[in-house]
Amino acid sequence: MDAVRARQEPIDLGPLPGLLGHLLRRAHGRMQAGFAEATSGRGVTASEFALLCLVEANPGITLGQLAQAAALDKSTLSPAMQRLTERQLVERQPVSGDRRTQALRLSPEGTALLPSLKASVDDYEGRMVSPLSEQERTTLLSLLRKLNGL
Repeated sequence: MDAVRARQEPIDLGPLPGLLGHLLRRAHGRMQAGFAEATSGRGVTASEFALLCLVEANPGITLGQLAQAAALDKSTLSPAMQRLTERQLVERQPVSGDRRTQALRLSPEGTALLPSLKASVDDYEGRMVSPLSEQERTTLLSLLRKLNGL
């Protein structure tokens, strides 16, 4: 049997370049990889970064409110918050009158770490969107916000 030669012509992507889900998945993968590279050594995932930003912007937010704002279910949110609490980046405080509810705040360590994370993410996102004009970037963000109901 003859050995099969490697395909030389370009791969036909079929309908994929016209499918929003496919393009968003590819862009998301690139963003996740770039985020990990931009924030390497600091041990914070993209989801954890989002949670830190939400807690910073909303001191005293509860887990339920945070889950809704981050568009995460509680089973995904709980382990991430556990890691952030164990790393002493977020503090939990009891809410008076409700023993089951806890208010979340950035700890001094979280407050110190977040500005450098934001700067790294801003730098990376700037490189990611560099092929786009300012108007295209504005339009892309506007359309993504619209698709996400924001």
